[in-house]
Amino acid sequence: MPSIMQAMVDEVAPKLKTGAKLLSETIRADAKEGDVGTELGAIAKANPDTIIGSYPFFDETLGPNTNIVVRSRDPEKLKLAKGAVEDMLKKVKSQMAAAAR
Repeated sequence: MPSIMQAMVDEVAPKLKTGAKLLSETIRADAKEGDVGTELGAIAKANPDTIIGSYPFFDETLGPNTNIVVRSRDPEKLKLAKGAVEDMLKKVKSQMAAAAR
């Protein structure tokens, strides 16, 4: 950051009001975004006080993959939504393994 901009930010930052921090948890899906999209939408709908996003990436070993990020200002709601995502991923992985046999 240029020094002039940094000085301006340092001057203003203490005067800014802040609210509750937005908490965030990232879960590696080990699945393609398309494999979890429908279920993830249902979880997001069931947890309206959270923000849930999926972020595809390419893993050199496993190929297409997805990170799922759950955000909330409420730690308990974050924990519940994260648990729902983790449970869903277990089911999806189990179904994928069964289909591969």
